[in-house]
Amino acid sequence: MRRLPLFRPVSTGLSLLAVLLVFGAAPATAQMQPPQDTTQVTFDEAVRTALDQNTNIKRAQAQARQSNVQVRSEWMDFAPNLSIDSDVTRRVGRNFSQVTGDFTTQSTDFFNLSGRSSITLFNGFENISSLRGAREQAGADQTNLKRTRREVVFDVMDQFISLVESREIVRVRREQVTAQRQRLRQIEQFVEAGSRPESDLFTAEADLADAEQQLLQGKREREVTQTRLIQTLQLNPREAYDFRVPDLEGATLDSSRQELPALIDEAFQKRLDLRVAEAERRAAEQGVRSARSAYYPTLSLSGSYGTDWSSRGVAGNASDDFTNQLDVNRGGGLSLSISIPIFDRLQRSNQVEQAQVQAQDAEYALQDQRQEIALQVRQSYLDYRNAVQQLEAANKRLRAAERARTAAQERYELGSADIVELQNAIRDYVDAASQQVRARYELFFQQKRIDYNVGRLSPSAPLLGAPAEP
Repeated sequence: MRRLPLFRPVSTGLSLLAVLLVFGAAPATAQMQPPQDTTQVTFDEAVRTALDQNTNIKRAQAQARQSNVQVRSEWMDFAPNLSIDSDVTRRVGRNFSQVTGDFTTQSTDFFNLSGRSSITLFNGFENISSLRGAREQAGADQTNLKRTRREVVFDVMDQFISLVESREIVRVRREQVTAQRQRLRQIEQFVEAGSRPESDLFTAEADLADAEQQLLQGKREREVTQTRLIQTLQLNPREAYDFRVPDLEGATLDSSRQELPALIDEAFQKRLDLRVAEAERRAAEQGVRSARSAYYPTLSLSGSYGTDWSSRGVAGNASDDFTNQLDVNRGGGLSLSISIPIFDRLQRSNQVEQAQVQAQDAEYALQDQRQEIALQVRQSYLDYRNAVQQLEAANKRLRAAERARTAAQERYELGSADIVELQNAIRDYVDAASQQVRARYELFFQQKRIDYNVGRLSPSAPLLGAPAEP
């Protein structure tokens, strides 16, 4: 299996910029030490922080908890309910006593204590279908939580790669400013010696100003990338952070030919969002069965038992004490009831039709998800192949631009080339160096995008490590 080097050295030269563009130089050595109050954040720490702080993950967790609560609620539909009722009443004026069986005009106190319980024996399998649907939805929400975690990790990875790229661009442009200053001093000496016109000095000053402006633009892009990373990690914007990017020196990518159909089949097996769509479709199908249960009769069993007390006593004997009345007045009952639906103004038919529409929508969503996954894998596959070719072309252009710049510099020093030719050669070299940096990281990112779109990417996998299933 052939391995494609991510960082390919260019031809050796005397310029410090050419040495810099060999990516083997460790990024940390070129950076200034952060102040004491700066918080250092590594890639692994950033991933852990994102998994703990990201609001999308928190929302997915809340949805998963809500689905689990719904499952418990559906389970409770199989259990009987139980309630205990008690009340104390005082009646005044003429009233009828169910205890003594006569009317009275005196004030009477009553106390009642009873317990009730009922259980559904059969309701057209509605409770079974609802439970299955709730469990399918809970499984979908749990899978969606895993999917959201992967999305957040991929976002952090993308932004870290962009941060590395922006820092490399800043480093290239900083070295260009240094080289332009040295060239300006050299041209000043040529002008003072009379070997070059004063206009060359003005051109060199303009080139230096342009290089400084490009450096400032690169620094702004780097700060924007860091700000996006702070937003993703939900960090405190008031504090200062130093993101310690991974050392990508010597990193390689697998360039072995991967067939597109095999990648799509792998994505169909591993993509969690496809599992979510499948679970939601099954939940919608259970919703249809639950709606159809309204056509069946309902059978339930209920029972009650209780006692009461009256200030008039039993049979008008007010001397009966409280405990004796509670014992004498005990009683209860057991009932079996059946309800057969005859006509409900077409409510059942409407509910069944609505459930069928939702199930059909879930089936369409599943088909769309499969199509979208296949297109995402296809696009990432083509982008990766294009990134490989772009890096090869960028390396060739950089080598050619370096030779052209060196030749133009030598001809200018000998007096056989003017400042415009040297200026064009330098600008072409700087642009080629910047494009080569972007091509390197674009290739690295596209490989990671393939892993993400296929479903290989795991929150536990390091940035440079091989993808691993959780």
